[in-house]
Amino acid sequence: MTMTAAPKLVGPVIRGVDEDIIDAVIAASEQDNPDVEIVIEDRGGYVRVQADRNFRLTQKSMQAALGRPFRLAEIEPSLVSFGGRLESMDDEWVWTIHT
Repeated sequence: MTMTAAPKLVGPVIRGVDEDIIDAVIAASEQDNPDVEIVIEDRGGYVRVQADRNFRLTQKSMQAALGRPFRLAEIEPSLVSFGGRLESMDDEWVWTIHT
């Protein structure tokens, strides 16, 4: 009998009222995490945008999604929580989980 490990979802949780940021994070996450299933959970007050064990978000993809200059630090007021361990750099944020 083969058992598969349950997914360990990591990534940002964004306030539900920040629709432009949510839409951009979703679009950017698909660009930054090719061939990875992105799990989107809309709870009204907040939206989880996550992937199994590793989730990457770049400044370049957020700028493309928003169509304007954007610094990743601009997400912080909208970021109510996140899953996993966040490593933040100026041009890339990476969430991971260690088992």
